[in-house]
Amino acid sequence: MSGLDRRVYELHSKVMNEFMSGKCYDIDEALVIDCIKDTLTNIGLSVNDIVLFDIDGNVTNEIGNARYVRVTTTSNYVNGEQIFTFALIKLRNRYRVLYLQSAVKES
Repeated sequence: MSGLDRRVYELHSKVMNEFMSGKCYDIDEALVIDCIKDTLTNIGLSVNDIVLFDIDGNVTNEIGNARYVRVTTTSNYVNGEQIFTFALIKLRNRYRVLYLQSAVKES
């Protein structure tokens, strides 16, 4: 595994572990975006963009309609953009953010 591959693996594993261990579970609608931003920032990522998607993959501006969240970040640890996709699950007016996948867009 090359140095870049190892750094990407370590960084993306940290993100996956945070979100799959319940970091953003059972939160209010108003806190979803802040929880995602805070978690990624605490890992060492700078959040550049957050886009919400409905069940059909269309962009939406309403958390209540969103089922997926795509976050574009950068870091000093890995060159290029880090792109993370999360599922947004609503249970009894509370939300859970679950890690789905990640990618690197090299610059």
